[in-house]
Formats: sequence, structure tokens, C-alpha cells
Amino acid sequence: MMQPALIVAGLSVRMLAESAVQGGLEVAALDVFGDADTRRASKSWAPIGDAAAMAVDGEQVLSALRRLRNLRPLGWVAGSGFEHVPGLLAAGHALLPLVGNDGATVRAVKDPTAFFAMLGAQGIPHPETAARAPRDAAGWLCKTVGGSGGWHIHPAGKRASPHPAYPVNAAAPSTPASGRYFQRRHRGYPMSALFLADGQEARLVGVSLQRVSAHAGGPYLFQGAAGPAPLASALTGRLTEILHCVVRETGLVGLNSLDFLLDGPDLLVLEVNPRPSASMALYGDAHPGGLMQAHLQACRGALPAAQEVVMPASVRGFRLVLAGAAVQVDATLTATLTRAGWCHDIPMPGTRIAAGQPFCTVSGIASTLTGIDVALRRRCSQIQTLLRNHHDDARHSSASLPDRAAGGHGARSRH
Repeated sequence: MMQPALIVAGLSVRMLAESAVQGGLEVAALDVFGDADTRRASKSWAPIGDAAAMAVDGEQVLSALRRLRNLRPLGWVAGSGFEHVPGLLAAGHALLPLVGNDGATVRAVKDPTAFFAMLGAQGIPHPETAARAPRDAAGWLCKTVGGSGGWHIHPAGKRASPHPAYPVNAAAPSTPASGRYFQRRHRGYPMSALFLADGQEARLVGVSLQRVSAHAGGPYLFQGAAGPAPLASALTGRLTEILHCVVRETGLVGLNSLDFLLDGPDLLVLEVNPRPSASMALYGDAHPGGLMQAHLQACRGALPAAQEVVMPASVRGFRLVLAGAAVQVDATLTATLTRAGWCHDIPMPGTRIAAGQPFCTVSGIASTLTGIDVALRRRCSQIQTLLRNHHDDARHSSASLPDRAAGGHGARSRH
């Protein structure tokens, strides 16, 4: 008997593909990178955009969906890369069922004016947010509507470093229709809550601590996450109330995440990602059959009972590795990364990656948040050493990484 087929599409869909396979599905993958582990998990892969621009191409997406209709799939799941083009979600749904939030829901959730007005009306705290640039830009951030990965965030009033996916000029006059909005900078720990929704209720899967760092493309690059992150029971209760409220007001379905700042006893909501997000890498065994199966069931209106969501006993984490210099990937380098067992989003032989661009992801397991930070820093350092040695043919011929066991799955900031 043939396995049911599912299409996963986005900037990088390795996590979605692996989770779908975990749930017994046959996968057709559509993304812009075509990494080795994405292809390994999928029956087929096709490109749908430009890796250098980190953007999906609408015509390629629709063309690929047309070709895949003969698979008679359950439908297609949209990952990152679609938040700023909700019309593309609607066009894709006209070809094959979209299993997740529709274009109208994504448009409403990512509209900062409507979303933060809803939060205010429901008494949900959030940083001060405005559609127009403040007269005094000090202490304000400029963000792109539908942006992801942190590449698009920079101080208001300063010209952003160019990035092809988010060509924002904060020094230019701003209007509500400019594709930008402004948010007052606020102290706190950046965190994310992964949750399932059925349009009316939410089920918290896990809370993670996000790692953000400065980069040439901007000061707030998403570099990884670790979890589960401990929260006081009162804060967990408040977070659960916020999730229920947001779901009721927006009609969200499936697997989503809510980003927030933890400032002492307060939670301040930053945004909702209306799609499976990077933090699902930390909770692959939180639900029988994996989180992609849980996503499909939630979209059909079936949420797991609270006691059915299992928290991992150890802390898991992943960290993005940026190329320290331009690198040309060959078969030996791809094989070395694959053998390690804790590298993910591994580039295919023949891929050229520019300096400062995402190269791969490392993952690990530890007993504490501090322990996972130490382990991930060590593994990032090992990758950088490998890449430096890669430029020397003599040393590269014997380059290797320790083949130590490590759990969890990584996720690029491309997610």
C-alpha cells in the first residue's frame, strides 16, 4: 500500500520533511536550498526560488504544485517565506489544498496595525508599535512586515545594511503601506512558544529561549534556540491564556509560534509566526507520530489532550553557523558533515556559499541551558575549523569531525 504523500514548501524545509517522514508520510520537498539532508528525507525535490536572495518565487511555487497534483497528495504545508505574500498562499490553495493557515489569516496576523490593536483590545501586553516612523527614532526598531530570521530588523532612523530579501531603507519616509512598522525597543529575554491550534483553542507544545546576535546584515539575527526553557507556573498559565485568546481572535490552525519578551514577571508579545517554526526542531518527539502529524490533525480540528504533549527530559538546542569565508562545497565536505550526526541543513556538493551567509546548523542535547550553550559553541567552533582547513587541500584530505552522538535537529535562520 502506498504511503500518503505530503508537499512541504518554504525557504528551507528540511525539518518539515523529516517530521513528515517520522509520521509515515511520503514527502515532496520544495525550497530554495535543496540541502543534502532535505533531499535524503524526500522522495523528490524541486527549487522554488533564489537561495542568494532567500526568497521564494511565486511562479515557481505554482508551477511545482501543478506538476505534483498527479501524486494526489494530502495537500501542501507552507513553511517560512510566505508571510509577506499571502496572495501566493491563496493561489496555491486553488491548485492543491493548503494544510495550514490560509492567506486571509496570514494577512491579518502579519498586519501590525490590526494585530497589535487586537492585542490591546484583549489586554495582552506588547511593546509600543507604530505604522509611521517616530519623530524621535531613539529607542525604536524598524521591522519589515512578514520578515523572518531577524535579517530585517534594525534601529529606526538608520539605513539598513542591504539584504536582498528585505530591501528596507529606514531613512526613507515611512507610510503605513510601506511594508515596514516600528516598535519601541524593550528589555527582556527573547523567547518563543510553539503551539498547536484548531481555530478556537491552543495547546502549548514548548517554550524555547531564542539566541540573537549582531551580524553584518543587522543587529538581531536569529541564530538558534534552546528548550524547554523553564517558566514559573504563573507565567506558563498566563502564556497559555494569551495563546487561547490569540487563537480565538485570529482563527489560527495547525502548528504556529508566538515570539515574546520575558521581562521579570511580564510577558510582552512581539509577533505570531502563522506556520511551523524553527523551534519545532526541539520537540520532535513531543507528539506520537511527530509534529507534522500533529499539525495535520490540528488543521482538521483535533488537538491532542494536554497530557499527550510530552516534554523532553533534557535541554535541546541548535545554532546557526555562518561561513567565515566564501566556501565551495565538495563531496568530501558534505560527507564529513553528514557523518558527524549533529550537523543539519548540509549543503550539496557544488554549492558556493558567500562569507557571512548561513552554512549549516549544529544541534545537541545537555542537562541545562548553560550546558547546551557550551556544547553548541564548541560544535560551531569545530565547523569553522573544518572550513578553514577546507581551503588547504593537504589538510582537507584528512579533515573530520568527532562522530559523537547528539540528539535534536537544527534549523537555519532561513526558517
